[in-house]
Amino acid sequence: MDLLTLFSANLLLLLIFAISFQAMSLRVTQSTHWRSWAAANALLVAALVCFAFERVLPDLAAYLLPNTLLLLGFGFHLYAARVLARLPNKVSDVFAPAFANLLVGMLAYLLSDPTLAYVGGNVIFTILCVATIAAYTSKNFHGLISVIGLVLAFFFLAAVGGLRVYHGLTGDGATGPGMINDMMQDLHLMSAMLFVSLTGAFSTALSFEQVAQRHKEAARRDPLTGAYNRREFQVRLEDLLHAPEKKSFGLLNFDLDHFKQVNDEYGHLAGDQALVKVVAAVKAQLRQDDCFARLGGEEFAVLLPNISRENAAKVADRLRRRISDIRFEFAPEEFRITASAGIYHGDGNQLLMEDLMQVVDESLYSSKNNGRNCVTFARALQATH
Repeated sequence: MDLLTLFSANLLLLLIFAISFQAMSLRVTQSTHWRSWAAANALLVAALVCFAFERVLPDLAAYLLPNTLLLLGFGFHLYAARVLARLPNKVSDVFAPAFANLLVGMLAYLLSDPTLAYVGGNVIFTILCVATIAAYTSKNFHGLISVIGLVLAFFFLAAVGGLRVYHGLTGDGATGPGMINDMMQDLHLMSAMLFVSLTGAFSTALSFEQVAQRHKEAARRDPLTGAYNRREFQVRLEDLLHAPEKKSFGLLNFDLDHFKQVNDEYGHLAGDQALVKVVAAVKAQLRQDDCFARLGGEEFAVLLPNISRENAAKVADRLRRRISDIRFEFAPEEFRITASAGIYHGDGNQLLMEDLMQVVDESLYSSKNNGRNCVTFARALQATH
């Protein structure tokens, strides 16, 4: 392609994505990242125009304007990535790279040193790309396919920025103050077009993939407490029962004692607050691979994969004691909620889920009949053929 065609294609792509992202921001509730992407693309349009007319700009504007607009655009890219990653973010961070470039550009102008502007701008640019890669590789994006395209796009630009820093430091880089004012404009514009295409397509895909993931996760959770729901619990239990390699696990079923009195005496809102607080307390005591579920009402279950009988008993008793230690704002200081529990331990070999749940329920009711606020192991269960 000739230079004019590449330039026009870049402008068109940037404008299309800027308008599309802005339109999306008006349609969705969580719109911060859409607005940031729209601003990034609009600023890159302005930067590209400035680079195209750099030779006719006043010297000071040539040193400051194109790179500053470019880095401000990439600052919005970083901001959007950190918003999606749920990382700490400040609007001032968007402007910090551009402000740093203004300082470097002003010094380069005063010293009449285009190499300083060239190298300084590329160093800031490379740091921005690396920071954006770090945001997109954070744990909140694990399992999302679209993020790979964004990581590759920014990795490509970070590599280009690093090479340009080296290029400038070796003395063959800048013939003027701008970032692309050299003999390789075609290559720069082709690289820019590839980057814009990748980020535009994969940014859109990532946003919708995150929404789909949130909906999928919500379908597995109890809406009040955030614990897993009965369906997810049953899926996890079936997986353990049918695992090719049998490992011992614990199944704990517990019920909050006399919980109806909480609703009757303090109201259903207080009852909901109590359930949320109990769930938070229990979650804090469990491992990442454990499955804690609300089966319904005030009945809960915990799956403890790959655990010994002794440790399963310790976990069950620790949870029982932790629940009885909780204080509630809606009730007097001496008010307590206790839990009665039944527990199974074994490898579940050739057992049906229904039989297993029944025997754990029986042990739970044994705990209630024995005075409540205690844990009872389930009776031995024979395989069903």
